[in-house]
Amino acid sequence: MDFITMRKFLVFIGFSVLLAISIGCDRIQKIVTPQQQEETLKIGFVVAGERVTYPNGAEMAVTEINQQGGLLGMQVELIGHINKEAGPEVSIQIAERLIVEDEIIALIGPNRSSHAVEVGPIAQRYGIPMITTTATNPNVTNAGDFVFMASFTDSFQGAVMARFAETDLGMTTAAVITRSGDIYTEGIAEFFTRNFSLGGEIVANEFYEVDTVDFTAQLNRIAAAKPDTLFIAGFVQDITLITQQARAIPLQNTTGEPTVFLGADSWDSQLLFDNEEAELEGSFFSGHFSPDTDEPAARAFVDTYESIYEVTPTGGVGVSYDAVKLLFEAVARAGSLDSDKIRQQLAATQNYIGATTIASYDKNRHPTKSAVIFTIKNGEKLFHKQIDPF
Repeated sequence: MDFITMRKFLVFIGFSVLLAISIGCDRIQKIVTPQQQEETLKIGFVVAGERVTYPNGAEMAVTEINQQGGLLGMQVELIGHINKEAGPEVSIQIAERLIVEDEIIALIGPNRSSHAVEVGPIAQRYGIPMITTTATNPNVTNAGDFVFMASFTDSFQGAVMARFAETDLGMTTAAVITRSGDIYTEGIAEFFTRNFSLGGEIVANEFYEVDTVDFTAQLNRIAAAKPDTLFIAGFVQDITLITQQARAIPLQNTTGEPTVFLGADSWDSQLLFDNEEAELEGSFFSGHFSPDTDEPAARAFVDTYESIYEVTPTGGVGVSYDAVKLLFEAVARAGSLDSDKIRQQLAATQNYIGATTIASYDKNRHPTKSAVIFTIKNGEKLFHKQIDPF
């Protein structure tokens, strides 16, 4: 197959991911692939929220393996669901249906920690290997030895951002604002606070409920403390409003300089960067990988993705690609579809190289891998530096 023919095929495959079929609930959609062969290996994929591009990365990995002849001589089919608005209980229902009715050999996702901690026990009960995508709370794998993470943990990225604030930016005081009631936001805020407090001072610690739109009270209390930096542990819709309202106050440190905003991987969304109301200039946040990478495998992933979708992949797309590739490599090493053998080979992963890299897994099935830090200048997300495991 020449390059042009391959590219057209990849484009067709890529666009097919976006075709959605209602399955009885207008908040849940099913993604189907064109593989309709008699004997296929079925992989489940669950993504929650509005990040509808995440399945693209997974489908790219499936397309690659199928073009190479399949997995153990069989073609692979990705059966995915986008749970756009519903809570974790819907992701639980989707996962169980994928396992029982579709007879998947493994589950990829979910992407949100609050969903993954609930779905993990389902995969563990059925003995189905599960690899989360951008779920970062370390408790995600507590369900048991069939549950793995493809992303770094919040304990790592929380420490990364705290050390960066103190060492690179010279910050001595910080405030934290956190969406309450979510395992991800509360977890990343806790890890940032714990690590920053080792050398700096947390001068304000505020919380808000889901669906809050007016953050004036919390931000005024933070403004009174005049912090060098504000760590925002929230999601896209929260970050937009918080940054806008904080700049309107305005939020400043003791010398009258604007307080610097910091965040984590939930910031890495085109939905945030495209929102003109967000006040993001000069902010920093952690992410999973940089599309500006020169690493050959990651560069190939980015170039292929951009040729198909004509946009640059975010970290979540890259990690979704990696989660599927990790599974395929484990199955190939196992030479079997036996779930326990696949689980053992996932645990034995060494020096995986894809969109991101994983050196190995620890006893909790957390990967050892790097993080990157981005900054926002002139409205654009720019790579700032890479932080290797410490």
